[in-house]
Amino acid sequence: MKKYARFSGIVIQMGVIIGLFSWLGTYLDDRYKTENIWAIVLALSGVFLAMYLVIKEVINSSKEDE
Repeated sequence: MKKYARFSGIVIQMGVIIGLFSWLGTYLDDRYKTENIWAIVLALSGVFLAMYLVIKEVINSSKEDE
């Protein structure tokens, strides 16, 4: 049960990271009047950061199991 709680927390963390990066990108696009450049770059950066954190957590979890 502990692992399910841990990984459900990771899902929430991923959503928050991707959402914040996307929001920041759209904010910067509106502020500097660019055509979705910041939104695309920051949304992809958020996805890569979230995936990095998930992979890191899975590796740590598998080390604890050994």
